[in-house]
Amino acid sequence: MAGGVLPSRVWGLWLVGTLLASVPLLITSIPPLGQHFYNIVRIDILSHPASYAGNFVVRWDPLPDLAMDLTVPWLTRVMPVVWAAWLFVVVELGLLTSGCVMLSRVVNGRWSWLPLSSFLLLYNWMLIRGYDNFLFGLGLCIWAIALHIALRGATVARIVASCCTALIIYFCHLFPLAVFALVIGTWELGCLIQEGKFRIRSLTLHAAASLLPLVVPVVLLAHSSTGGLSGSIDFGLVHIRTKINQWLDVFTIGNRGADVAILASLGLTLIIGSLLRWWTWKPECRITVMALPLVALFAPFSAFASYGVVPRCALSFAFLLTALVDVRASTPRLQRAAALALVLVFGFRIATVTHDWQAAKPTIDAYRKSFTSLKVGSVLFQYKQDTTYPSPRKDPRRWNPYLDKVVALATLNGVLVPDLYLKAGQQPVLYRGENAALRRFQDDSENGDIEFKANDAMLREWSTELQQRFPDLQSRFTAVYLAVFDPYRRLSEILPGWRLVATLPEHRLYELASPSARLPGS
Repeated sequence: MAGGVLPSRVWGLWLVGTLLASVPLLITSIPPLGQHFYNIVRIDILSHPASYAGNFVVRWDPLPDLAMDLTVPWLTRVMPVVWAAWLFVVVELGLLTSGCVMLSRVVNGRWSWLPLSSFLLLYNWMLIRGYDNFLFGLGLCIWAIALHIALRGATVARIVASCCTALIIYFCHLFPLAVFALVIGTWELGCLIQEGKFRIRSLTLHAAASLLPLVVPVVLLAHSSTGGLSGSIDFGLVHIRTKINQWLDVFTIGNRGADVAILASLGLTLIIGSLLRWWTWKPECRITVMALPLVALFAPFSAFASYGVVPRCALSFAFLLTALVDVRASTPRLQRAAALALVLVFGFRIATVTHDWQAAKPTIDAYRKSFTSLKVGSVLFQYKQDTTYPSPRKDPRRWNPYLDKVVALATLNGVLVPDLYLKAGQQPVLYRGENAALRRFQDDSENGDIEFKANDAMLREWSTELQQRFPDLQSRFTAVYLAVFDPYRRLSEILPGWRLVATLPEHRLYELASPSARLPGS
């Protein structure tokens, strides 16, 4: 794994790895990736705003979460929206691994096989949850860090380049910008210490290279609707064990065998390499390498309107460490054996994901077929009896496939779905005023209690409250539908006042009966 490596061999193996990593995506145009369903709908609204003007409004402002919104609508001019969104996922995976390869070369001054271990990280909990903008922004962030470090000898060029890349990352997603700021800040500090020149000029140059790229993004954030969001910060300083569990969770996706193989292979390689002193890094990266796990350990569980901070940190820093760390030439046979084992685990991961997504494809197709039978101009609510998010390690079935958001696709068939993730300060697409109340009802009625288990009485009470709060639904819409999310089939099929129209793999689809049909004896 150590020694001189030809760039053609590294990039050749990267290309092979990318093709293999793309195999699961080649079997379906709509992968089961949680919020990816929301993203498809939002992109279609942005691509055809006039077609959706009756239910949605588009309000652009400098939001830090627009990677798909600014790019994919252009692709829909030459391909269907589902394929444009699919292509975006393929590109984001390529950015992550190629960025690690390039960053490793820039940091360590030579080509290495180690950053190719980033392929083992591609299929993760953040991907399964459909955080496309975050992952795309993280890929660009890694490339931007590589460019920043490559310009070490040209301070002005480094500042200018990083000002540009920081602005691009900001528009992709705010979290990768924080990662970018952390890495270049600690790296600049490491360079200052290594140089041993604590003069005003040197301090000023390194500080400028760290801070100036953030000026414009901070100003934009302050003037955006995102800047007005508020919320508590949950540091959870006494919940260290929970945070470490979330570090592990982020590398799982709901296939127990493959998840165990990934965690075991990465853990054993890390431990063996540490015991045999394989790992090394450049002096200027020492502070960065030490800071990454500390930040992940003491990062808040949530901050303001952002959740999942700890697993995002763990995943981001894992990608970075495959590039910042180098391998010392030692015990070559054992290193080759470790490399072979990691390759086999990667192949096993891809094989299991391909099998699982192939099995999920008919399920998604069944939903899409059912949605075509819904009346145009209708409304589709969703009742989710389990709105908690147990990790794939604790409940693999919950995530494989992950379909509680698939009802969003009904929007493509002219149906209003009030359960879309469209919130001011986070997306440029919002519900129209008369529909915003329906969205709030969906939000207010969801219960996030871990022990919460709905029953038939709770569902009936929810249905009654819906009809009492919005008595004009049947006059406003051509039909009123309800998708009851019940993957474990704990709830009864009979729902008073509603007619069962379809039984789907994880939902039951009902239509609200007419007032006359709901009268006793009718």
